[in-house]
Amino acid sequence: MLSEHGYRVSLQLSDTQIWIGFPLPNFPEAARLVVRVRDTQGQPVDGISVRFSVEPSWTQNVSFTPAELRTRHGEAQTIFQANTTGVVRVMARVDNVTCDASITIGTTPSPGSGGS
Repeated sequence: MLSEHGYRVSLQLSDTQIWIGFPLPNFPEAARLVVRVRDTQGQPVDGISVRFSVEPSWTQNVSFTPAELRTRHGEAQTIFQANTTGVVRVMARVDNVTCDASITIGTTPSPGSGGS
C-alpha cells in the first residue's frame, strides 16, 4: 500500500495463530508483527511513526509491546499477545495507510489429554 508521502507499507506476521493456556512447544503464545516502510526507490525509511491497534471490542484483551514506535532500518516490530480466544483483526497505521491481518487465538490442549 502507498502512504500519503509515497511510502510503500507492508505488514507481516510471524504466526497467524497463537495460543493461550498451558505453554507447550510448537504452540506460540505471541506473534511478532513487522511493518516495513520503503520509499519510491525501494529503500528503507527510518523515523516513520507506526501505531498498532485492534478492533475496539478487542482492546481490553490484547497487548502490543510496544503499541507505537518509529521505524529503524525501515522496520517497526511489536509483540502481540491476547488473553481470550477468537479471531482478531490487527492493524498497523503509517501516515494515512492502515495495513491489517487476522490472528486466531486458540486454547492449548491440557497437559496429559490425548490418547493413551
